[in-house]
Amino acid sequence: MRQSAVSFKAKGLNFEGIVAMPDDAGGPVPGVVICHPHPLFGGNMDNNVVIAVSFSLVEQGFATIRFNFRGVGNSEGEHTKGEQEHQEILSAFELLKAWPGVDGRKLGLAGYSFGTSVILGNAAVQKKAKSIALISPPIRAFPDSPLKKAKTPTLIISGDQDKLVQSAELQPNLDAFARPPALQIVAGADHFWGGMERQLIGPVTDFFAEHLK
Repeated sequence: MRQSAVSFKAKGLNFEGIVAMPDDAGGPVPGVVICHPHPLFGGNMDNNVVIAVSFSLVEQGFATIRFNFRGVGNSEGEHTKGEQEHQEILSAFELLKAWPGVDGRKLGLAGYSFGTSVILGNAAVQKKAKSIALISPPIRAFPDSPLKKAKTPTLIISGDQDKLVQSAELQPNLDAFARPPALQIVAGADHFWGGMERQLIGPVTDFFAEHLK
């Protein structure tokens, strides 16, 4: 695996990120943009879930970009409760699309917790992705999401011990989707996936392999 520190701009602000590529790509590879959890609770691009998903995807022949949202690490700007954070996701897509060795026609999007809220709230972000994985998404982000009208293949994965998401309530919220997301509930996992990363990365990687390769 090769990792490259990158800097990119969005609406006049500078953002930091890391692009990871397989060592032996053997031709253009699909890519996935990964969005981290809540900045005000310690979320950043080096979060355990973000790292686990990125490394698993690269091992299976994907490129990934993970980045810090505004106000996190060396990324400029201030946290806006998800109102403006879609701007850096769009710019991350453009960077990954243009990256040497990446197939810009096959790009996916993954978010964890706060990252899923930003994804669910913005149609422009959703349209950039051929497939979307939402890890531990808050139920409050579903009712008004434009994703409900889209036909994009989507995976939702959460733990049955997640007290923040209340995973048992996810399924009833999915019936209103034009293309209902696949839902996977992982026994024993809570919102933070500590020690349960392996049970998470398999389904997520398999999902992107099915829809991007």
